[in-house]
Amino acid sequence: MAVILGLTAVSGIGTVTLARYVGGYETGWLQIKPEKFYFTSDILEPKGNTVTLYNWNSSQDYVFFTDIRNWEDDFRVSPDKVSYHVTITADGTDGITGAVNGTQSPDGTYTIAGGLAQTQKLVITVPAGKKPTENRIKVTVKAEPADGSGYTKTLTGTLVLKEGTETCKAEAEVHNAYIDLLIGVDKGQTVGITWPSWLTPDNTNIWMAGAQGSTGSVTLEDESSCRLRFFITGEGKTSDSFKVTEDGGASQTIPVKQ
Repeated sequence: MAVILGLTAVSGIGTVTLARYVGGYETGWLQIKPEKFYFTSDILEPKGNTVTLYNWNSSQDYVFFTDIRNWEDDFRVSPDKVSYHVTITADGTDGITGAVNGTQSPDGTYTIAGGLAQTQKLVITVPAGKKPTENRIKVTVKAEPADGSGYTKTLTGTLVLKEGTETCKAEAEVHNAYIDLLIGVDKGQTVGITWPSWLTPDNTNIWMAGAQGSTGSVTLEDESSCRLRFFITGEGKTSDSFKVTEDGGASQTIPVKQ
């Protein structure tokens, strides 16, 4: 499953300096709280996250990817180089590999340069015939600044492979400030989407660049998927939902619960 999320570009002179001194107000005065580095992902999280990947075919190589970033948002970018180590484990099998931006490190260690927002692609390959126990793969990425200053952060995720031949599968992940809609297809097609008016699509995401009002569409290739982010910008109802419509006219409703 290819997981795709839009990259927000960092602009403006002095952004890095500002990133190191972002703080909160305390008794009316600005309290400075420098941060040494930032390290985030689209699906891996500090507390762990479980994601289901659809349309896995165990008789073929299965490839999916996730973003590894040195930024939190427009104003928080790592000023220093960050080194990180990738560990991929799966009970009951071996041979599952990871590579970053097309390069596989012999010891699983990679580096992101500091100063500018960088997004690297961690590509994970499950070879044909490999079947992990309970179809689960655990990915752990541990980062620390390359200068050895002592700051560390670990992101983890459990990826559940779901074998099947669904034409189109969609589900929503609800977070505090946004909702991610995940769509996967078995055969290439254009999928139409509608969403509640209190959600605003992330138009920095290449998939949502042409969205108008509360409707949009994405065109996916065979056995591919995408992740679409919608920011919560109003008050919704628990009865609200996404509607996902396939090329052939079949549709499904994806409930949204805040």
